[in-house]
Amino acid sequence: MDRRHFLQCAAAAPLAGGSIGAAEAAPCGRLLIVIDLVGGNDGLNTVIPLSDPRYTALRPTIAIDLKSCLPLDERNALHPALQPLMPLWSAGELTVVHGVGSAEASLSHHRAAELMQAALPDFPSADAAENFPESLLAHLPAQSLLAQALEQIVSGAPLQSLHLALHGFDTHERQPEVHARLLARLAATMSVLRAALQASGRWSDTLLMTRSEFGRRAAENLSAGTDHGSAGVQFIAGGRLAGGVSGAQPDLDRLDRRGNPPPQVETGRLNRDVAAWWSGAQARFVPAAAFSST
Repeated sequence: MDRRHFLQCAAAAPLAGGSIGAAEAAPCGRLLIVIDLVGGNDGLNTVIPLSDPRYTALRPTIAIDLKSCLPLDERNALHPALQPLMPLWSAGELTVVHGVGSAEASLSHHRAAELMQAALPDFPSADAAENFPESLLAHLPAQSLLAQALEQIVSGAPLQSLHLALHGFDTHERQPEVHARLLARLAATMSVLRAALQASGRWSDTLLMTRSEFGRRAAENLSAGTDHGSAGVQFIAGGRLAGGVSGAQPDLDRLDRRGNPPPQVETGRLNRDVAAWWSGAQARFVPAAAFSST
């Protein structure tokens, strides 16, 4: 794939930039891409619980129409805006991790973001994130992180880490339309990154993960939105993953005292395993190995 053709194919990659890591950060030659879904992504409307009648009972106006969602198995389906991720799923290159959260969970954006960042050691923080409008990648500002990163990928430069941020997931109101637009941006960007990395021969040595400071409440609020929750869904993608679903949909009959699904996977443990893979300490990343609080 030449540069011009790639840029033409990258029409929907409007993700914000954070930071690019230097080559010496990962001497084993692996590439780690972290995409932060800033504001607290709603896991239940990202990966829909197909077999739980409580889902639509708790969300009478914002639940995703089960006929329009994208089934992964008998219990899980993706939001319809995530259609660009289906080729990754079919290829076994996408893992859905349920119930990612922390025992120290905070409903404060600032504190939750601190916990999330501290759990991924030795990775540069995103301290200069900004949103870009939906436009052709070729029209992104030359200094933007995403434009720089994709240029490096296409040119074969030794990019080793990429930290991106997509803002707007604090969906207290009008969630259906806002969330659909954000998920479409996420899926398009993941698809474009995969295409670039496949073309450059680096997809097999790449791990892409999403993060969000917390999930959302199981029940909708009075403004067609959801309030701050605890555990949520995380995506992990890569060319050498054994894709699938890790963990289980939350039991919506067993919520905590605030009405939140409790964490199944400690954020710190999962992110430490990702960091270990990136540094070369682990030969293969297996998401199921992270289902522990230690």
